[in-house]
Amino acid sequence: MHARLKNSAGAIAAALSLVLAIGSAEARGHLQTRQTGIELPAGTRAGRLVLANTGDAPLAAQIRVYAWTQDGNEDQLNPSTDLMASPPIVEIAADAEQLVRLVRPADGPVAREQAYRVVVDELPGDPGATEGSAVAVRMRFLIPVFVRATDPAPIALECRLEAAALACRNTGGRAAQLGATSMTDAAGHKVEVTSGLLGYVLANSARRFPLESDKVAQLGSGLKLQVMLNGEPVTLDLAR
Repeated sequence: MHARLKNSAGAIAAALSLVLAIGSAEARGHLQTRQTGIELPAGTRAGRLVLANTGDAPLAAQIRVYAWTQDGNEDQLNPSTDLMASPPIVEIAADAEQLVRLVRPADGPVAREQAYRVVVDELPGDPGATEGSAVAVRMRFLIPVFVRATDPAPIALECRLEAAALACRNTGGRAAQLGATSMTDAAGHKVEVTSGLLGYVLANSARRFPLESDKVAQLGSGLKLQVMLNGEPVTLDLAR
């Protein structure tokens, strides 16, 4: 696949699983990943991705790697060879695991943090194998991978409330993961943005997260943003 993938904030998470099911019978193979994210420390040439099949029949999966950037509005995913999956296609026996190595062809540490998404797709089986049961199940996982730089600048996150979006910029050298997020004003009015993962603002990047305009309209002045930032609760001033 050589076309660029574009993902909304809800579609990319620390690991996203999409299930497309046709029919009502149970699938025999069941693809899972053992990691929700992968980190390669500075100077490391390879990482590990463990896939599992918890079903009772073998399945095949394809692993592709995309460079992950942000254009100020959305996440952008483009095919990359700076990080490669080995092997790129696997067959996993029933109730078994498969190790996939994520290899950097280049040697030495990177000058700045690099971000990737590893896309794992369950490949469709033989159409004739499910004839009569009318079942076709495919799984997709999008797994964040970060190649760390040596001594990166800490996360420096600034956010502002726009008409119908939360616009954030990270001028630090590490990606910022935004978890449960809410906004409050000086009068104590509170609006929950999400109770789960909002998304990432990559190192030296900007990202906008769409909001419901009617919720934004409820807030007055003196705004604060409460967010789980890389797993830690943080309160930030929220410009408007």
